[in-house]
Amino acid sequence: MALLLLSQSWSNWGPLVFVRDSKYGMPVIQSFHLIGLTILLVSVLLLNLRLAGSGMKDYGLSWLAMQLKPWTLGAFAVVMLSGLLMFFATPAKYLGSHPFRLKMALLCLALLFHFGVIRRFTAEDSRGPSRRVSLIVVCLSLTLWFGVGWAGRLIAFIP
Repeated sequence: MALLLLSQSWSNWGPLVFVRDSKYGMPVIQSFHLIGLTILLVSVLLLNLRLAGSGMKDYGLSWLAMQLKPWTLGAFAVVMLSGLLMFFATPAKYLGSHPFRLKMALLCLALLFHFGVIRRFTAEDSRGPSRRVSLIVVCLSLTLWFGVGWAGRLIAFIP
């Protein structure tokens, strides 16, 4: 309740009113959100495919993780900033949405998994885990990340 009151007071800030009430504000913010999400999912997918041994075998896992890190962090920054703008423009819509709450829970789990488990798996190339363990980690990671995207898509259709 307090979060709703606080976020509704912020929703009257000029730029957020523009996002909410103008013809182009929300579509532009949503476009940035989807572009950022796409880049984020591509970087996660590439890293997971390499971890599974299904692609980019010419590159070391730690080297690939290092190369993808700026893309992952930059895309995550775009997704978070655009997501916050959308949320604070219409907080009651999102706080009352079950898919939004699911998306936030999956996002927290995906971030913890990515920066905890995946980071440990990509830290060294010399001795990796067994293929079975790697595949389990990849499946969990991709399920979490794509779950974030699917739950986000449901926000438009399910209250």
